[in-house]
Amino acid sequence: MFTYETSLTGKADIQKIWKMYSDVNNWSKWDKSVKSVQLLGAFCTGARGVMEMADGMALPIELIECIEKKSFTTKSQLGPVTVTFGHLLQEDEKGVTITHTVTIEGGEENQMKGMGKGITADIPNCLQRLLST
Repeated sequence: MFTYETSLTGKADIQKIWKMYSDVNNWSKWDKSVKSVQLLGAFCTGARGVMEMADGMALPIELIECIEKKSFTTKSQLGPVTVTFGHLLQEDEKGVTITHTVTIEGGEENQMKGMGKGITADIPNCLQRLLST
């Protein structure tokens, strides 16, 4: 299993961040590893779609959890490998804290570690772009 978690706090409007999250057509503005996302239906638990990565790989995605202006989690099944990606927003007097988590299960240890390093490489920059919206 591979796990990753990172957070960043800044002065930001949680509504604007949630709008960036829920507008899947613009995910590539804050996540440069994404070329496009097509979601069937509304941005809510149970929605399914396809995320095309910048490298051309197409991944099936499912929103397995979605709480407006709070969090959402996607899951991609790639044969025996499951990639779960969590997105959490918390607001307090310091500002908005964005936390992204990645869990990869079901593959060979080196495979999951390699995938994880690739998937997580730009996450700190993604958080920065989201906070600067």
